[in-house]
Amino acid sequence: MIKKLIDTNIFIDRFSNPLRHKEIFLLEGLVYLSAVVLMELRAGVHTTEARKAYHEIFNFFSNVNRILVPTVKDYEHAGEIVSKLQVEKGYEIKKSFSIVNDCLIAASARNIGAVLFTQNRKDFQSIKDIFDFKVVFV
Repeated sequence: MIKKLIDTNIFIDRFSNPLRHKEIFLLEGLVYLSAVVLMELRAGVHTTEARKAYHEIFNFFSNVNRILVPTVKDYEHAGEIVSKLQVEKGYEIKKSFSIVNDCLIAASARNIGAVLFTQNRKDFQSIKDIFDFKVVFV
């Protein structure tokens, strides 16, 4: 069974247009929600409507036991990726702190053998260049 991990930007698109990216959610496989994505989504909740949508997503993934929490090894891999991105790709972590979250998402995806779906080609391609994981750019 294919495991799919969905990046924050795709969830945000779905909030504004429920038909957008529906094929990702409906095609074969199980969709997982990264705890890192959950945190990023919660950080953007500022209205009653957004709070309701957030809780619906949280409750669904919690009820089906598909919230992916990074392991200690995932954090270790993410730290290694961040280090290499700074050395090999010129990333300045102080200016691009969200890359740390992306590294955790990539490490978690690889850990469970999931395919990551994202619109963030620039950062995830840089990560993929130095860390092997499955990614589909939307």
